[in-house]
Amino acid sequence: MRLHTLVVAAVLTGVACHRPAPQAAGPAVVTITATDYAFGGPDTIPAGLTTFRLINQGKELHHASLVRLGAGKTVADFQTGLQAAMQSHAPPPPWMAFVGGPNAVTLGDTAIATLMLEPGSYVFVCWIPTLDGVPHVMKGMMHSLVVTAGAAPPSAAAEPAADLTIKLTEYDFQLSQPLTAGKHVVRVENPGAQAHEVVIAALSSGKTLQDFIAWEQGGEKGPLPTGRWLGGVTTLDAGGHALFTTTFPPGNYLLLCFWPDAKDGKPHLVHGMAKQISVS
Repeated sequence: MRLHTLVVAAVLTGVACHRPAPQAAGPAVVTITATDYAFGGPDTIPAGLTTFRLINQGKELHHASLVRLGAGKTVADFQTGLQAAMQSHAPPPPWMAFVGGPNAVTLGDTAIATLMLEPGSYVFVCWIPTLDGVPHVMKGMMHSLVVTAGAAPPSAAAEPAADLTIKLTEYDFQLSQPLTAGKHVVRVENPGAQAHEVVIAALSSGKTLQDFIAWEQGGEKGPLPTGRWLGGVTTLDAGGHALFTTTFPPGNYLLLCFWPDAKDGKPHLVHGMAKQISVS
């Protein structure tokens, strides 16, 4: 009897040892719709790893930049602080933290970005300007979001495995390897000293980065030298990271950062943070 018991115990132990370890849950998925000029989406979500799907249902380019508000700050404080910063051409107040989000996407398309959210109060914002130069946020394109403490710790979910890393610096995009055609999960890291973003646009046939810079410096007049916009990650504070997923057909693309410089307020692309890449 004792021998039988030992054999059974050994068998059960072996089964337990070879049983696959439970895998960490994936990120929660939240859908945000963008129109001219509003966001549609939930008002409250749990903390943790979250994938945002931004669907552009408007007639203009839109993105969804997520701003975390400091303790005790409200959406009204955000509006007041933002207006004061714009009027004085000063950086945003230090209690506004930029944590990323899905970047600009063409009408009818979807941009996907994944980021870790801590509990707190946030605001989705679209910083993209209309043809008259007014940022969409000043036309009311913002949406408050409360992130509550979830049942599981925020670190419980596993980040999607990235096959490429883009590092944002002053003033460059550093790719871990050449970009190839197909679907990619891209990790974006900001080891720089300032906040940065990366937005990706396909160049129109025969157009180059120099054409885009000339268009930008000429007041954004005339036909845009880009075609489809494929998303990316909106503004990340120094030290932050996020991921985005998109599919690249073969062609020529631009990597751009429009975020204003902390010293002179000019877009970082004017300082050289604009790169043309070829995808084969």
